[in-house]
Amino acid sequence: QEDYPKSEVVNSFGVSDRFLFRFALGKLQETASAHQPFMATLLTISNHPPYIIPDDFHPRSSEKETQIVEYADYCLGQFLSEARKQSWYDHTLFVVLADHGKIVGQVDSELPQSYNHIPLLFFGRGVTPAQHTSLATQVDVMPTLLEMLNMGYAYHGFGVNLLEAQRDKVCYSADNQIVARTNEACYIHTSSTGLDSYYREQSDNTLLPATPDSLFHSLQRYAYAMMQTAEYCYRYQ
Repeated sequence: QEDYPKSEVVNSFGVSDRFLFRFALGKLQETASAHQPFMATLLTISNHPPYIIPDDFHPRSSEKETQIVEYADYCLGQFLSEARKQSWYDHTLFVVLADHGKIVGQVDSELPQSYNHIPLLFFGRGVTPAQHTSLATQVDVMPTLLEMLNMGYAYHGFGVNLLEAQRDKVCYSADNQIVARTNEACYIHTSSTGLDSYYREQSDNTLLPATPDSLFHSLQRYAYAMMQTAEYCYRYQ
């Protein structure tokens, strides 16, 4: 933040995606000149309100929330177009990942699915195009990435290599909710109220309330076990 010109700060989050990517290209070029492997993380913020769209960008949509998505997509595309011209591009594995989703459409539970349904893309030279639709969470990114880079590593975390393992269930949290789910069932515990909620996923991917059974009880135990293990690791390891 200290390196950005104050004139480029567009809202309380910082600079626009376009400036961020242009600024980053210079930094990446500088880093690559050392001819050593490097890792860089770019955190984009343009799609956080208040939405600031430059006057010289002309979106097709009339809705502000959709226009900003167009702008963010355009900036990412421009960055990759410029990156392809650089010597380090063919030796780089790119990861595109969201930190969280956005509540869209019908609110189907205490924690709407859309809020945690996010994209994850790995791409680069030598990566075989494929689509995976199995369950996954952000903790799976690191072991998957290291495996794709052919790097040996010792790992004792909660993630799995998504190219070799298929999860039958996942656990995640958001603010005051803990969630455990399979492709068919979703268990939610809301800590602020102490209430448990049970849902079955329908063919159209919506959730409908369900009566708890042995599957939900196993999901509850799984959620509690994950939280307790994480707390233990944090406190004592």
